[in-house]
Amino acid sequence: MKKWEYKILNLKTKGVSNLILSKEDEERLNKLGKEGWELTTATPTVNGRNICCILKREVVE
Repeated sequence: MKKWEYKILNLKTKGVSNLILSKEDEERLNKLGKEGWELTTATPTVNGRNICCILKREVVE
């Protein structure tokens, strides 16, 4: 049976009225992807100024 570990990442948006992420955020997500993390969900927070990202990767024992 597969086992998973999870990571929660809160990214601050850069736009005034739109949810815009920076090039640095993209690079951070790409780095995590290379480490085996898969983005499963990205949802704006209630205040609309952050995006909550949930990532997972398989635990290899």
